[in-house]
Amino acid sequence: MAALLAGCGSSSARGPAIERSFDVDWHDHATVQPIQYTARHIVFHDGRWSAEITLHNGTAKPLYPAPWEPSASKGFVWNGPALVYSGHDVLGGRRLIYVPADSARPPMPFPLPRGETWRATVGGKVPAKPVLPRHETIWLRFSVVLVGVPFAEAVGNAERVDWISEEGIAL
Repeated sequence: MAALLAGCGSSSARGPAIERSFDVDWHDHATVQPIQYTARHIVFHDGRWSAEITLHNGTAKPLYPAPWEPSASKGFVWNGPALVYSGHDVLGGRRLIYVPADSARPPMPFPLPRGETWRATVGGKVPAKPVLPRHETIWLRFSVVLVGVPFAEAVGNAERVDWISEEGIAL
């Protein structure tokens, strides 16, 4: 397990200087629940990335964000927003690599009432290792939410909604 973790998350060292801005207008819908997502303005600046996002709760129940812990996740288990790309772990196996957000402003309400929309800017550090890929797709992962039940009370994954954008960017 330690060998896998070593190649799957963000590093504390400062990442490469990337100064890019992408004016995106992505609109995604969860497949099982009436939850809509948008993303606009993905920016890389001063060793960080950020994205303007919305999450609309079209369900008949409140949405509860799953807890996320940027400093402890190491990109291996992650429930918060993140950049995501297809990469390799240290053993050479193919897997999704998460570049986790460490901030969301404003934070997602707990819970997000039915019919309400959360608008925020999420962002995190650009890692030194693994390096973000060039000329390959990088997607945006939205916060994991649970429909109608807090994370601590959930049994299994039946209420869990996890979404990665259908579109992506390339550096």
